[in-house]
Amino acid sequence: MKEPWQVYMRIGVVHGMLFPECLGGTGPIRATLADIAHDPFFEAVDVGAIEDTQERAECAALLRDSQLAVAFACQPTQLRLQLDLNAADEQVREHAFRVLVSLFPQARELGAQRIFVMSGKNVPASDRRAAMERLVTMLRRLCREARERTGLPLALEVFDYDVDKKALIGTCEMAAWVACEVRRDFPDFGLLHDLSHIYLCHEEPSRHFPLIREHLVAMHLGNSVSQRNHPLFGDTHPPFGVPGSDVAVPQVRDCLKALFDIGFLRPGRRPLVSFEIRTPPGTEPQTVIANMKRTLAQAWWDW
Repeated sequence: MKEPWQVYMRIGVVHGMLFPECLGGTGPIRATLADIAHDPFFEAVDVGAIEDTQERAECAALLRDSQLAVAFACQPTQLRLQLDLNAADEQVREHAFRVLVSLFPQARELGAQRIFVMSGKNVPASDRRAAMERLVTMLRRLCREARERTGLPLALEVFDYDVDKKALIGTCEMAAWVACEVRRDFPDFGLLHDLSHIYLCHEEPSRHFPLIREHLVAMHLGNSVSQRNHPLFGDTHPPFGVPGSDVAVPQVRDCLKALFDIGFLRPGRRPLVSFEIRTPPGTEPQTVIANMKRTLAQAWWDW
């Protein structure tokens, strides 16, 4: 590609993975967000819940002043608290709903443009249709609350369905069905996908993306490990190119090509495409940032 990627997309980063000490909503959140805000390479950031009100206010000011586009990530809270929006037990679903709605004001305070959520746990095939219908009902309710409380749209992230997170919405066929149902009432609802989750779903981008082309609103570029005997097996998001992992320069290049093919990347649209790489223990975040930048540069200019 001869044109710069800034013509086609805004590159972001998932804060809580780059700085995993902040993933639970505590830790040096403002200081680590500043590292991202001060790097003009990044135009966007995914941020999660921030427990301390003063820290959250400082982060909001930093994000506003640095002109970063913001997405608010509920998935870390859902995973940490095991919130299940499609559980058969109504009380479990209602608890998940209440917790998520309680986070929505934070999204508005932080200047987010969209709120990300995920489905609950996968279920046996015989129960799947009922679980999907329960999820659609809950997503519609969440969209309504988000609209009334914040004016923000929601997006559902597609995860793996049988490897690590084992989420209900893992195949693109199921994700497309859910998106179609929710968008009947909320046309600004969309899907978020992650390159690493595609490989954990035993797929390739060229087949995966066309099934959700009309619903895809944001993209993560991450890495995973599908080899079951590997110490980093699963949805662990190691740096690109780690031996035995799924994603390096060729896979990022193929992903970008597929996103062009479906029209997700096109001049003037500039959707959010964010790196989701977890800084390994004993590794400096700056090393991971360099890994991200070099991987993108090689993938982009090689075609």
